[in-house]
Amino acid sequence: MPTEHFDNAFGHRLTEERSRLGLAVHELAHLAGITDYMQKRFENGTSAIPIDYLQLLAARSGADVLYIITGGHSR
Repeated sequence: MPTEHFDNAFGHRLTEERSRLGLAVHELAHLAGITDYMQKRFENGTSAIPIDYLQLLAARSGADVLYIITGGHSR
């Protein structure tokens, strides 16, 4: 059985995107329909980032989701 491991590079890039957008943790959490606690867990790399969260970010915030996932910018 595989051991759970979350790449905190995703969280770091998520934090960078939030900062680029000029949003506080609670503001991005609100846009994505999650709690501040979960947003912090995603940014700290302690929880996996679900696809539905990324879809909401793309639709509601203008976050560069490709960058969050791959480290390569879409623009």
